[in-house]
Amino acid sequence: MNQNVHSLVGAYAVDAVTPAERQDFETHLDACEDCTVELAGLREAAAVLGEAESVAPPVALKARVMAEIARTPQAAPITSDDAPVPAEGAPAATAPAASSSRRSWWPKAAVAAAAAAVLAVGGLVGSSLSDSRDEELALEHDVMMVTSAPDAHSMDLGLGAAHLVMSDKMSSVVAMGEDCPEPEDGMEYQLWVVMADGSKHAGPTFMPDSDGSFMTLMEMDMEGATGFVVTEEPMGGSEQPTTDMVASVEL
Repeated sequence: MNQNVHSLVGAYAVDAVTPAERQDFETHLDACEDCTVELAGLREAAAVLGEAESVAPPVALKARVMAEIARTPQAAPITSDDAPVPAEGAPAATAPAASSSRRSWWPKAAVAAAAAAVLAVGGLVGSSLSDSRDEELALEHDVMMVTSAPDAHSMDLGLGAAHLVMSDKMSSVVAMGEDCPEPEDGMEYQLWVVMADGSKHAGPTFMPDSDGSFMTLMEMDMEGATGFVVTEEPMGGSEQPTTDMVASVEL
């Protein structure tokens, strides 16, 4: 058993202990209130640090992946019945043993100081990042639902390397792509659905990232729709188009 099991709290908080150390510390943790409180604080600090240093993948990558989902048949999951049976006498496969080389020794004082600093200045930033990430994850989920719908079909949009994915079943259309040019100063793009009578229903506004990638989603009953257009509108969008279309798709 580790002679100074208290010192494992920092490494345990970031999953940097060996199996034997994990067992020793978890046994100790059941009876040590100080380590329990310290562990909770260190885990919260590690989560904030991880969020602050995380880098989101470019929208263009997600757009390509999600578009590919709509075109690629998904393989059935492998079950235990499908798993290969080892030859008679062959040793059973085992998981590789955990390597102690991955251990990261964090002095308790340094970890505690870092945690205190992060928690002191990172609360509001962490909350803002969390809200932004929640919105992004919600959009990604909705986009994936549309692009993977059984009736989803993709159409070139003509705004850089962009396209639309439409699903009547989901009553939604997704616009996404890359290499999209920047709109004029003070303007942003807006998506519109064109109805059979020529009227246009306002959809979401969107701006490309610095690399020209973008992703947006519009939900509405597509019955009677004959196409989609994109215009440049003043920031915040318009109720009806105020400029000529810069891209269009006919159904």
